[in-house]
Amino acid sequence: MTDIEMIGIEDGIVEFHRHNETTSCKYDYDGYKILTYKSGKKGVRYLFECKDPESKAPKYIQFSDHIIAPRKSSHFHIFMGNDTQQSLLNEMENWPTYYPYQLSSKEVVEEMMSH
Repeated sequence: MTDIEMIGIEDGIVEFHRHNETTSCKYDYDGYKILTYKSGKKGVRYLFECKDPESKAPKYIQFSDHIIAPRKSSHFHIFMGNDTQQSLLNEMENWPTYYPYQLSSKEVVEEMMSH
């Protein structure tokens, strides 16, 4: 579950839109981790850190798009928090999913059903 309605990403700056409030930060790439899930499937998480102590955006974010090699993704999951990267890597229950804003509701449903 998340209360974030939209995420904007451009030039390393990530904006989080929730209700009528927007927070943002320039995130620095912090590497990646390949995870093996209980199912035996593998996934990758790309790690980023906000180093601006004044920002109200999450300190740590991780992207997962189910794709280990570079390729265009139809959706992605983002994990975010202020504790540690490791605590986010341990998150296996809550997978907020985001789609390109150009997709119609019907296209999002079709993509979700094929996922």
